[in-house]
Amino acid sequence: MFKVALTALATLAAATVTAVPASAAGQANATGCGLGLACFYDTVWANTKPANYPNPGSNCTALPFVAKALINGTDRPIALYGDTNCTHLLLVEPARNFHSYPSHSVRAFRAQ
Repeated sequence: MFKVALTALATLAAATVTAVPASAAGQANATGCGLGLACFYDTVWANTKPANYPNPGSNCTALPFVAKALINGTDRPIALYGDTNCTHLLLVEPARNFHSYPSHSVRAFRAQ
């Protein structure tokens, strides 16, 4: 059941991220995220208020909470780290992607 629900949420998030018109870049949509934004959530369901970062750069950015999901509405891959200094690389998420991290604790990120 969890896997089915997570797959449905991922499909919805991917469709929502790609369905936002280019003229609405940076504006939040129904998921709380839009094109040009990296949106981090503190639950794997991405159903809480996100920490949004418009067009993130390559500097290390510590998150205000331990992230458990990311909607990457940017055109750049996002490197995710398990520490706030960006030294413990966990994963790299591709552009325009949604993923949740039930077994990882994401504490910082940087765009690549």
